[in-house]
Amino acid sequence: MGLVIGIDTGGTFTDMVVFDPATGHVDSLKTSSTPSTPGRAIVNALGEGGVDAAAIETFTHGTTVGTNALIERTGCKVAFVTTKGFEDTPFIQRINRKVLYDLRWTKTEPLVASRRLCLGLDGRLDADGTEVRPLDEQEVRELCRRIRESGAEAVALCLLFSYVRTDHEERVKEIVSEELADLPISVSSEVAPIWREYERSSTTIADAYLRPLFRRYVASLDGALRTSGMTREWTLMKSNGGAMLSGAAADAPIQTVMSGPAGGMTATEHLARTLGEANVLTLDMGGTSADVGIIVGGAQRHTTEYEIEWGLPAAVPLIDIKSIGAGGGSIAWVDAGGFLRAGPRSAGAEPGPICYGRGGTEVTVTDANLLLGRLDPDYFLAGRMRLDPSSVSDAMEALGEPIGLGPLELAASIVEIANENMASAIKMVSLERGHDPRRFSLLAFGGAGPLHAAAVARVLGIPKVIVPQYPGVFSALGLLLADIRVDKVWTQAFRSNDVDAPLVNRQFERITERALAELRQEGFAGDPEIRRAINMRYFGQNYEHEVEIEGGELDEAALERAFRRFDELHAERYGYAIDREVIELVSFKVTVIGKRAPLDLSRANGASGFAASSRPVYVRGQGFVDATVAHRSSLEPGEMIAGPAVIQEEGATLFVEPGMTVERLPQGALLIETGAVR
Repeated sequence: MGLVIGIDTGGTFTDMVVFDPATGHVDSLKTSSTPSTPGRAIVNALGEGGVDAAAIETFTHGTTVGTNALIERTGCKVAFVTTKGFEDTPFIQRINRKVLYDLRWTKTEPLVASRRLCLGLDGRLDADGTEVRPLDEQEVRELCRRIRESGAEAVALCLLFSYVRTDHEERVKEIVSEELADLPISVSSEVAPIWREYERSSTTIADAYLRPLFRRYVASLDGALRTSGMTREWTLMKSNGGAMLSGAAADAPIQTVMSGPAGGMTATEHLARTLGEANVLTLDMGGTSADVGIIVGGAQRHTTEYEIEWGLPAAVPLIDIKSIGAGGGSIAWVDAGGFLRAGPRSAGAEPGPICYGRGGTEVTVTDANLLLGRLDPDYFLAGRMRLDPSSVSDAMEALGEPIGLGPLELAASIVEIANENMASAIKMVSLERGHDPRRFSLLAFGGAGPLHAAAVARVLGIPKVIVPQYPGVFSALGLLLADIRVDKVWTQAFRSNDVDAPLVNRQFERITERALAELRQEGFAGDPEIRRAINMRYFGQNYEHEVEIEGGELDEAALERAFRRFDELHAERYGYAIDREVIELVSFKVTVIGKRAPLDLSRANGASGFAASSRPVYVRGQGFVDATVAHRSSLEPGEMIAGPAVIQEEGATLFVEPGMTVERLPQGALLIETGAVR
């Protein structure tokens, strides 16, 4: 078997993990991202790592190309086609407001450039799929002419009630493909067949917005990989934690919006199972952002609630991850009220923090950590990049003078603000959902995650911090472990007093057939694992909850058990259940998983030959204290070091606060005992 490679491209760094199954050896590498041409960083990583592309057996890629295009509004010009009378849906959005009493607040601009690009068709279905007005094919062809004249680069098609009956959308797609063969078309019944009209429209528009860009990106990267000698098909990580063939991803770009962070959660689930940790919170801090997630009972949490910006939803299946602008490159600044802030704006990879020496002039979290002595300027990126501390003090002094803070106190404050921001994000995925973080372990990874993890755990009262092997490239490592996965959600509303098991079985069979067909298209040929669920709510409620459904053919008893399980879930969430109330079955969900062959990482090995030393590190209230400095590879299983300590390795640095201890576990992970009591 050849090399197994995962490459995760972030806003600041591109991470690569190379696993050789023959020897069990793992190589890792971090290199600067190239935001203007993201694919170049991948080719650079292969070159810097000395990887023979012809020897690659499996290559999986995690990317922020789609995410960045949505955030930076660099996608294409989209024509939105809908049922006549609903052309304003992207602009009307929802009635809720981000700031309730701010009269100057305005809604987020939709991804459709102008109202003139929102076009209506007269054909119409009602809520049960009955045809109210037939589709006028000549009208569709006339509409195609208008789209061509508008200069649109992609089409988003979302007709009313198409999730119930798809033939109108299918016929419009056929005609548009005939008339506008060069334009990609995103169809709501394929992208997001869900019942909320605005969410379905917004998701379909977002998919169309990314299609031309993502097709070019995939084609360009594929060409570069072929030129370098790679012959195998390659896959892209999806937001749901599965992988899909690059060609399929080019036609479904909205599925990749959380591609990179999903790799970290996949690796977390694998490691948590290995360590016997059922409940884990995650902190993935990179150069631009920090992502937090949760594992409960050994399983990831999935959702279909993702916001591109406030008020712009994308209803795609994804691992439940929260992202905030708190990375090593997050810029420190003083607001109009004189308060110190850190982020969300980032210095990115170009020019980057001041200490990179690439022309950056604004103080960042990385600059603060360097000034505090927590980073070794000569061992950043394993010594391949030297940090320049000479100009950091002057910039810190200039920023801190107006608010009365010296350089060291300012640096400590910047780090603490970043820590508090990340602790608040972790509360969003734990406390706000009924989970006490003190009963969890914190798994920290990313280039900057281990540097801040001990302090974040202290703020939250978390007793244990786990730092995995290869934390700096942990998300890329997760790409190696990803299975092929397809999630299908289809709205088909029924009520518990008017539904039977055969009807439910027919709904699941229909969706399972579609999911299996997509799984085969994405390159899996074995026997898949199939999971099923129904989103339910009490009659008259507006929001539903997912209830897992038993495998196999359902009978009436199994259906009744599902209804009682919903009662239990409702009681857990809200403190009460309504006995024998009518339950609405809002949508059906099928997940099919094509398991990849497991990788044996137990023999993984890395660098060695580093001697322990010490250096002064600044700690608030104590000044500079003498901290033990060790390389991770020099620690023996069971060896324990008392804080303050700095543990260095190729892609990350771990800071252990005074009063805490760190121990290397037999499985290779590092365990920090914070002293907090569960």
